[in-house]
Amino acid sequence: MNVQINNSVGARFKLLARKASTEEITRETEWFKNIVLDTGLNRMSVGTWIDRVRVGSGNSTPVASQTQLDNTIASTTTLFGGNGTISKQTTTSPYYVAVNRTYRFAEGVAAGNISEVGCGWGTGLALWNRALVKDLNGDPTTITVLSDEFLDVIVEVRYYPTQSFSGSFNLLNKTGGIVSSHTYAGLPQFSEYNAGFDMMLSRGVSLYSGSMNSINTDPSNLIGSVITTSSSYPNPITLKSASTFELTEAVGSIKTIRFDFNVISKGIGSAYKFEIDPPIVKTNQMVLSFTFSISWGRYEGA
Repeated sequence: MNVQINNSVGARFKLLARKASTEEITRETEWFKNIVLDTGLNRMSVGTWIDRVRVGSGNSTPVASQTQLDNTIASTTTLFGGNGTISKQTTTSPYYVAVNRTYRFAEGVAAGNISEVGCGWGTGLALWNRALVKDLNGDPTTITVLSDEFLDVIVEVRYYPTQSFSGSFNLLNKTGGIVSSHTYAGLPQFSEYNAGFDMMLSRGVSLYSGSMNSINTDPSNLIGSVITTSSSYPNPITLKSASTFELTEAVGSIKTIRFDFNVISKGIGSAYKFEIDPPIVKTNQMVLSFTFSISWGRYEGA
């Protein structure tokens, strides 16, 4: 069987200027949004996609085709307060998981009038996203950083999964003949996370005989799992992973399937799971193979 699922990613920023001697906040912005760039989306299938923040003095309207700030003043990889905190919004749709990090520019490093900001990777000027600094009304503005001040940039990166999905598939034998027909309905699952922005990778497939349960809970009655990090990328914003259960693996009635991957986490943290009807009854004379495709784009919601 082959299942295709789409995801969205986005971010927002808040900037604070502080006196280096006292850490007193002298100026700060409201939270403001960004645009995730094409280069940023493509980078997610290649390697680490955020390991620093860059600030600048440009004022052009952000567009998806940009690759860097208009006029970079400084960048920093220094994290203040640790690697980041994880929060989850699983009460009402749209569900999301967020990583909140604070990047600190040392005293005088980001001095000047800051009007643009973005997250990036590497020692060049590459950006994952870009934003103009905005005021309370959403209009472009600047935040002035003096030579005796340091600048904190708080970035919150969010992952929005597909909220629910459904479909159908045929279970095929090795010659392509139809063994049985099934429908499925599924949800995302939010597990425990370690904050990080590593390359998008699959982390395996698990099979269960029980129900899929809620978005914060594992499915019931695990009967087998295959751990894999192998993925292929038919295009830069997709990962595709195939997993196989051999003759003696996961024998029994399969009601729920879960596919694990990482998106804003180090290691397993995100998953999709779905119940199938009728269940697949696997014997020790059967080999089962599953193919999953995950794609991602910029979040376009409010």
